[in-house]
Amino acid sequence: MKNETYLIADAEHPLVTTDSVWDEMLLYNIHLQKRETVYGAFYKITAKQINENTLCCELSGGQKVVLMVCLALYSPATRIRFLDLEHALDAEKLQAVKVLIKSSGKQACFGNEA
Repeated sequence: MKNETYLIADAEHPLVTTDSVWDEMLLYNIHLQKRETVYGAFYKITAKQINENTLCCELSGGQKVVLMVCLALYSPATRIRFLDLEHALDAEKLQAVKVLIKSSGKQACFGNEA
């Protein structure tokens, strides 16, 4: 594996806070104009509406992982390493997440891929 800098998005520990989605957005450095894009991507995969006041502790485990993926993809990071997605999501949501990742234009890898 090359010595490159990646944002690590680990499905075993998808979110940093149990507070609001807004707090997570701040941690991921999400620009204000990207908020609705994050909410829309999350809704497309989970069919659940969220907003900045949604409490992360009220999301299911799979929803937290999907939120983590959305936040990582809409963050300023150009390289993202996703860990354990296949263990955290059912087949349908995993496929939807992989489509979102591919369409993002970000350099992404899974697990120990280089």
